[in-house]
Amino acid sequence: MTAIPTRPARSAGAAPTRHRGRRAGAAPVVSHVVLVIASIVVLLPLLFVVFLSFKDIPGILGTPLSWPDVFHVENYPDAWNEGDIGRFLANTIVVACVTVAAILAFSSLAAFVIARYRFRGNQLLYLFFVSGLALPIQIIALPIFILIKNLHLLNTLTSLVIVFASGGISYSVFILVNFMRTIPFELQEAAVMDGAGPLRIYWHIVLPLIRPALGIVAIFQFLSAWKEFFLPLLLVQDPSSMTVPVGILSFVGEHSTEWQLLLAGLVIISLPTLIGFLLVAKQFRRNLVGGGVKA
Repeated sequence: MTAIPTRPARSAGAAPTRHRGRRAGAAPVVSHVVLVIASIVVLLPLLFVVFLSFKDIPGILGTPLSWPDVFHVENYPDAWNEGDIGRFLANTIVVACVTVAAILAFSSLAAFVIARYRFRGNQLLYLFFVSGLALPIQIIALPIFILIKNLHLLNTLTSLVIVFASGGISYSVFILVNFMRTIPFELQEAAVMDGAGPLRIYWHIVLPLIRPALGIVAIFQFLSAWKEFFLPLLLVQDPSSMTVPVGILSFVGEHSTEWQLLLAGLVIISLPTLIGFLLVAKQFRRNLVGGGVKA
């Protein structure tokens, strides 16, 4: 008798495995599509601003979507000279750099005390700092203005540094405390046994181990100080002390707006942050990965 061939029995888990494999293979494709769409949504308005900055006013207002008949490259030197953008950029760089330095110094010291030492009121002190994250700056704008006025600091870069730094400490302490708590206490105990004091532990042990967090805080606080508009508008009216977000408004008149200069100025003031981010992008990604591992 001839044996009738039969198909081998299919494993019960074979089909689900193939389906899982297909889903796993489709996930990167979907994520890449979403990222491409998100990139287009973000970059398209920026490219449109660059495109319009090479037109004249009739071209901007009349045919904004058409290709420029003539590329008005002179818009950029005109915007630089007429808008005094060089002064505004210098003021903004000074304010942002000093603000970042102050925030890193004070927030790292506060986070070190909160994260590495146990004392009564430790958690309450931490909550006091973190509560600043839930406080909109518009609510305390009037008290800030009165305080700065009483200190005779209106129309000065010092007022912006003080306000920016005090506003950024809450976020920075929140980030740094969580990083510092991941450092093994055995390292601190060993340093104490070797005769190291708190400041030596802070400087030689803790700070080198939280460099990824310090980098993240520095980048975010620099960008925050660079683009801040409300507080400089409130505290600084003297053109010699204005930052770029407020100074660029000089192209907006009561009855007319020099659109070609305004758009060229917007491109100019965006270039330093874009170039700076491209220069530190690799380090920024490394800091984020390091932060994810520690967290």
